[in-house]
Amino acid sequence: MLIIATILIGLTAFAVTSLYVSQQYNNVNIQNQAENIANGLYISVSKNANNTVFIVVNDFNYKGTLYFTAFYVPSALENDTQLITPQFAEQNVYPEILTPLPTTTASSLYFTNLNLMYQGNIELWQVPYLTPIVLKISPSVGYSPVILFFAQIQGMFVEVGYEWL
Repeated sequence: MLIIATILIGLTAFAVTSLYVSQQYNNVNIQNQAENIANGLYISVSKNANNTVFIVVNDFNYKGTLYFTAFYVPSALENDTQLITPQFAEQNVYPEILTPLPTTTASSLYFTNLNLMYQGNIELWQVPYLTPIVLKISPSVGYSPVILFFAQIQGMFVEVGYEWL
């Protein structure tokens, strides 16, 4: 009886340890992929006089679909990138997206280090390949526009870049 109990305890400990190690390995893989995509991200921004912004995105390390969201945040947060999340967006005021693009809805967004950035439904637009994203910006006083870029890696939307507009 004692031998059977010892074997069962050993097998349970092995199963729990294996599960933990495989989850950690998976997270490291996702982080490495996100960092690789972020390192190859090239964002070109040009503005014209009537507050229209043209953004061309290319990634030299990634051929999959990228996504973006744009919103206004308090200008005081410009130097603290860990606080730039949709939860600080100006209520119900977003840049107008003039380019018709396919969208998807995400329920969770993650930083590159896989810390949770935002939880709640948010609309993400697909980044067109070498075609400009066209936004009309008109932030309120004290707010600045920002655009965040995400890659979907193993079902998670992970931030791979951002740009202040």
